[in-house]
Amino acid sequence: MKRPTRFFWRTTIYISAALAAFVVLGIASLALVASNELAGYVSARHGTLGREAAQVLAVGGRPALEQWLRSDVKVPPDVSIYVFDSSGKDLLGRELPELYANFVRRSVVGSPEPRGSNYQPVRLAPQLIGPDGATYSFLVLPGRIGVLGNWATTLGLILVALLVIGSVAWLISRAVTRPIGELQRVVREFASGQLDARVPAGIATRRDEIGALALDFNTMADQTSRLLAGRQQLMGELSHALRSPLARLQAALALPNPQQRAELEIARLDRVIGDLLRLSRLDAAPDMVKKLVPIDELLTVLVQDEEIEANARQVQLVLSCDPQLTVVGDPELLQSAFENLLRNAIRYTHAATAVEIVARRHGDRLEVRVDDQGPGVPPEYLERILEQWTRVPNRPNDPGGSGLGLAIARRVFEIHGGRIRAVNRPGGGLSIVTELPLAQLLSH
Repeated sequence: MKRPTRFFWRTTIYISAALAAFVVLGIASLALVASNELAGYVSARHGTLGREAAQVLAVGGRPALEQWLRSDVKVPPDVSIYVFDSSGKDLLGRELPELYANFVRRSVVGSPEPRGSNYQPVRLAPQLIGPDGATYSFLVLPGRIGVLGNWATTLGLILVALLVIGSVAWLISRAVTRPIGELQRVVREFASGQLDARVPAGIATRRDEIGALALDFNTMADQTSRLLAGRQQLMGELSHALRSPLARLQAALALPNPQQRAELEIARLDRVIGDLLRLSRLDAAPDMVKKLVPIDELLTVLVQDEEIEANARQVQLVLSCDPQLTVVGDPELLQSAFENLLRNAIRYTHAATAVEIVARRHGDRLEVRVDDQGPGVPPEYLERILEQWTRVPNRPNDPGGSGLGLAIARRVFEIHGGRIRAVNRPGGGLSIVTELPLAQLLSH
């Protein structure tokens, strides 16, 4: 079962707070209305109305009391006065709701007690005695009484409910609708070509699902912008990389003996196109063939294969490797990446020098270092030479290349969970250092 999210808890807190506010405000409203009505009721009950009714009854009897109730009595607007005879009927024939009628029969009027009894029950209304000895009950009740309560109380509760509902709606709108609307606006701007459109930090830093969605969008937008910018740069640099060999090839064809020069330029074109295709496949997240790859064996075979190119420049290849160095990965991709590093070192090291390949174990990591004795690179280019199409300017006798070899190697090592860096050697030359996670072999 999925655990509740931050947004779920936030919404729950809002709704719970709304219910609690409604209960508190409802109780406060009821208390306020009840206290106001109670004040009027108490004032009328303890005032002179009862004595005035008794005086009217004593002078004019029941007819005078009925007339007094109909027109002469000055009753406060928030109370009602009832006078019941001994049978529990109001003198004016008014009917109480059944809920209150039962209460009046039991606790206000009641059954008459035998004359001379020493026990008289408590009655909740004063007793009026007429000239003929008839007994009447004088009852003061809160005005406009009914099953649904006072209209002011009902209106107050409705107003409280509307206030609470409006507050909760505003909070939810602020917490949900506004950021979603802002996110929708940014998505539309980005889709229309505004690649710098981003969700504001105030939304992206929220600690809930909306904030995570905004942060994911910003990350996606950054990556998409970099990809589009890289594509534009790639097209420009690819155009330059292909135009130069083609121009030289066209010029070579005009020479008396164009074959050798043409073959050289064609080989360079083939190398550029081949490296470009390999890099494109790597950027497309290829399905790797994962196997146990003994790096010591792979490097030994690779050094043997590159002996011919190294001997052509009188370069010695020196391999130093710890035994039983094994990684999990694609053998062909790893061989291609290390081949690019080794061929790059052979190409740029000074003639009649050595290229050293050193593979060592460092805990659960493998470090492979390829050292040449060439001119090195300026410090500001140590990171850039690992990017595609980067060439160090103003280098005499530069043998040239596609500008993609180190970028391909970097991508291969990254998808294998490794990394690569370039450092200048203290004694001159360049070191390309690669790290890869070693395979964790289980022992029996």
